[in-house]
Amino acid sequence: MTTIIFVLCVLALSACSNDKNGNKGSEATSSPAPSATSEQTVVIDPLGKYDSPISMTTVRRIDASMNLPSGQTYEKNVWSDAILEELGIDIKVQWSADIGQYDSKLNVTMASGDLPDLMRVNGQQLQQLVETDSIADLTEIFDQYASEETKKQFAVGDGIALEQSSVGGKLYALPNTASAIGGAGGPLIWVRADWMKKLNLPEPKTIEDFIHIAKAFTNDDPDGNNMKDTYGFTFDNTVKNSGLSASGFFNSFHAYPGLWIEDNNGGLVYGSTLPEAKEALLALQQLYAEGVIDPEFTVKDAAKTIEMIASGKVGMINSAHFFGQLGPHQLKDNDPKSEWVPYPLPSIDNEPAKVGLNAPVLEYYVVRKGYEHPEAIVKLFNYVFEKTVGKDAGKETYDRFMYDPEDGSIQLWKLAPVFSNDATDLPFQQFIDAVDANDETLAVDPTAKLLWDNRLKAINGEGSVYGWALYYPAWKIFFDIMDKGLFVNDGFYGGNTPTMTDKSATLATMELEVFTKIIMGAVSIDEFDKFVKDWHALGGDQITKEVNEWKQMQ
Repeated sequence: MTTIIFVLCVLALSACSNDKNGNKGSEATSSPAPSATSEQTVVIDPLGKYDSPISMTTVRRIDASMNLPSGQTYEKNVWSDAILEELGIDIKVQWSADIGQYDSKLNVTMASGDLPDLMRVNGQQLQQLVETDSIADLTEIFDQYASEETKKQFAVGDGIALEQSSVGGKLYALPNTASAIGGAGGPLIWVRADWMKKLNLPEPKTIEDFIHIAKAFTNDDPDGNNMKDTYGFTFDNTVKNSGLSASGFFNSFHAYPGLWIEDNNGGLVYGSTLPEAKEALLALQQLYAEGVIDPEFTVKDAAKTIEMIASGKVGMINSAHFFGQLGPHQLKDNDPKSEWVPYPLPSIDNEPAKVGLNAPVLEYYVVRKGYEHPEAIVKLFNYVFEKTVGKDAGKETYDRFMYDPEDGSIQLWKLAPVFSNDATDLPFQQFIDAVDANDETLAVDPTAKLLWDNRLKAINGEGSVYGWALYYPAWKIFFDIMDKGLFVNDGFYGGNTPTMTDKSATLATMELEVFTKIIMGAVSIDEFDKFVKDWHALGGDQITKEVNEWKQMQ
């Protein structure tokens, strides 16, 4: 695959002077004096402030479980104030919705046609907006306005993140990307270590160990309240690979639902349709029948699952390195004796389990077609990267924009109108090296230093930052996984194929419904075979053909 290289363009006309059509721009620029033989030229400043503030409307996905800093809201906060002051962009929020309701509310907004200037969308919504010609083509705008740091971040992995954000060779979105493995949803098995110790249980090295622990956590009163009110294992209602899904359990059976994986002939096949997925579903069905899995998992999204973790009612869950921020720190405040520990995924056989990885894009940001300043989205990303990983990054900036220095559970970065993670794993490697050597000076990157500081706070008993202490054991495992190659990448990361556009929503709904019914015992495990047959007949065969045609072109 050809590496995408972005070149900072020098434009022939000044955006802040009249162009040949008499239009006026408001972009702050610097330019040499004009000569008699050439038109005036300007160099675009990726972080230049608009001469007069511009307005940019947006909608916000919020985390209702997050503590907000005093005096700040999702509408007006440290990010919105700084962006107005330093870029001249006035962010105006039209509406906000919690994580579980955001996509549905945005779908209604999209159907109405009354779009905000800036939106956070998922892959399906991106495709719909492109098909209805509702969002701006950002291809040339990105080339002109992206800073060197922004280009560097999006060039990781041969620019796969930008390829995922493109349709028909045109860039329609800027992505929130993940790091190579942890941020891409790589699941571990997280276990209540204090419960294991109390019940004298072994570490989960095999699926048999896992099942034994899960049953004990369900039946042997691990919380000591003389009530049968705990569950050994649970997950959210997505089933597929996500922050709190059952994907890790499937991976333990060498199954990769939702991912396109290589078969023995080098082609791509859909992981949800393979026999290994059936074996994992049968095991989940048996656990559910024995009361080990929360019976309400079908109606619990990520937010509700986090509440369950925080209440101390579940003993094992699959999640990535950031799991410590998804409930354990709240639980620690209520139950100081609670301890969570991550382990590599156990395997069903003698072959080590491999974690299934989503493609690196977590979500997309788009601009409404017709918005007067589409370049503003690129400038926002330039600003975010400058403050988080660029030249301005440092402890002072992190305390201001990333995490509250007094309460690490206050995640200030969630207040930003756009955001993207550091696509490299360098900060985590520095953090691991610093802890292993007990040498703070090795944590040079601001993220690494933040991890170091909050880990020490957690060790000293500050429950509100307890989740930070869990990054160390998780990333120790992740780096070992990477070194040993124990991961499976999603083999398809292109935009929706034509048949995906028409059929993927129907097929995904069918998959979730069938898998859920099988787990709950509402239908026999043999229903899986019918699902596979129906999936192929209702568009899966054609999608597989299109996916493999795409693969041959890469």
